Amino acid sequence: MPHGIRKGRGTGNGSHWGTIGVTAATTTITVAATPTRSPGREPVFSVEGRYADTEAESPLAGESMIGQRSRQTYLAVAIGLLMVIGTAGYMVLEGLGLLEALYLLVITVTTVGYGDLHPVTTGGRILTMLVVPIGLLLVFGLGVVTMAGRLDDMLFRGGAGALRRRIAGLKDHFIVCGYGRLGQGTAAMLKKLGGTVVVVERDPDRLRDIPPDMHPVAGDALEEEVLLQAGIQRARSVIATFSADTLNVYLVLEARGLRPDIEVIATASSREAGRRLYLAGASRVVSPQVLGADILAKSAYNPAVYQVMSDMIGAESLGGTITQVVIAPESSLAGRYLGDFKELGIGGRVLLVRTPTSTVLSPSGDLRLEAGWVLVVIGEAPDIEKLERMASN
Repeated sequence: MPHGIRKGRGTGNGSHWGTIGVTAATTTITVAATPTRSPGREPVFSVEGRYADTEAESPLAGESMIGQRSRQTYLAVAIGLLMVIGTAGYMVLEGLGLLEALYLLVITVTTVGYGDLHPVTTGGRILTMLVVPIGLLLVFGLGVVTMAGRLDDMLFRGGAGALRRRIAGLKDHFIVCGYGRLGQGTAAMLKKLGGTVVVVERDPDRLRDIPPDMHPVAGDALEEEVLLQAGIQRARSVIATFSADTLNVYLVLEARGLRPDIEVIATASSREAGRRLYLAGASRVVSPQVLGADILAKSAYNPAVYQVMSDMIGAESLGGTITQVVIAPESSLAGRYLGDFKELGIGGRVLLVRTPTSTVLSPSGDLRLEAGWVLVVIGEAPDIEKLERMASN
């Protein structure tokens, strides 16, 4: 992560934020922001967290990746020790010089056969019987581990293959950062709604669980190169699903720094954490714990109201799909009335219309549409697709 972020503007709720300082010690991360003063806003916030506490909950630890590098290191060290011990053994047992002893060891381990030099003493031959199998095992093991890493890159990290080329051709897609329980549900729902998804995950074990049509990208979502590989410059939005608020703040800052106009949605563990994420530049913040508590209470106190809310969110029991449609400036719907939809052959029902200044619930047919307005519509897929085409062109 960079140690400084230039001054910018968050898109969450119009809050301004100034220079962001990020300092990272071995176990502690501190994020401090000094925003310009706005009415009703506190000028300073700080978020502190320990990676040691969050790694147990988050896939950012990457233990499998570190373990693979460790195995390669151990094998390389073992081969080096074998070279040193074998060379020294031949020097002592065979009475050879350093270069001759090293030469004898190399041709022995590589099994190229003996020509001008071979062990003649009993001790040298015993040493050769030990060096050959151990050397072959170590060299073969290093080759297997290295090739396994290359195959992992090709199959699960995109490498330079077809997956990276497919991601490079994506546009208006959703980048889901983290494939834990929340990330899995988010990615699955986006696919169900017809969206194109790119999932960024660091844990190789979880990477293998990501379907290929979700375009898995291996790496730390807090790194600039990984977000660029996920196509953030062409994406529609970035979604932070980490369980640690600190990591979500970092991701919001990184995404906003790479592309100030992108929509960034983050999860928060509390209302206070949500306020800090808005201050960091999040477009929207969702707190599963707070939202879940509200829904549980309302489902117990007003079950009928809860059922209506649930039906609107799922839209399945209502017999259709619920979505939002934005009226583009060049759209033929701009200047038309809602009552004209039937004449235009557009089915479905408009639940609400959001204008720059207000929200109209259950709008009447005499409402005249304008460019930039957002319609929340429920209907069958063909009707929704037709409305989206007309709204965009």
